Amino acid sequence: MRRMDGMKWFKPIPCDNTVKDPLVCDFDSFEEHGFNEEDFRSGQKIGHWNKNIFMQAKKKKNDGDPDDALQNYRMIPIYSERLIQELNKKDITGIQYLPIKIMRPNNICLSGFCIANFLNYVDAFDYERSVYDRFSNDFPNPNVRGEIAGILRYVLKEAKLKDMDVIRLKEYNQSFFVSERFKKIFEHNKFTGYSFKEVELV
Repeated sequence: MRRMDGMKWFKPIPCDNTVKDPLVCDFDSFEEHGFNEEDFRSGQKIGHWNKNIFMQAKKKKNDGDPDDALQNYRMIPIYSERLIQELNKKDITGIQYLPIKIMRPNNICLSGFCIANFLNYVDAFDYERSVYDRFSNDFPNPNVRGEIAGILRYVLKEAKLKDMDVIRLKEYNQSFFVSERFKKIFEHNKFTGYSFKEVELV
């Protein structure tokens, strides 16, 4: 179902619509600076950021041209300077940009990249209509028993998305979604690194 105004939302598909020979970061310095990937999935603004934090394509086979949505082994959203400029120009809000050094195997540094820390942390997941799996009650890690383990089909609550262009789901914070406006900016400017799959709204 969709309202008459045609509101649409999409799940970005990382590592798709890429350059021919993409750069893929397979190493980083997060831990030595006190960060891990969960810090960028919490919906919280990050203070005391260290601009010396880097990600690197250490393996020569992963050297190449960087996508605007940079490929990396942690699957963290990392955006190019030109993508960030365009999103800012079009007033796409709800993102904290954290400057990060991107390095080739020969230690040459690529400038202008930032982690996109999504701050709109929304409980928009429709449990009744979505299709998903949960961790079993006897799963080895007791901290995740009963939690969502994976999602086969997303259905989002449209009312929770009002006046936003990017969100991360509270119920399953590995997943983030963007508005049709974001998608159009990305595609119109021929940015690379994402394709988009429409999700159902109710």
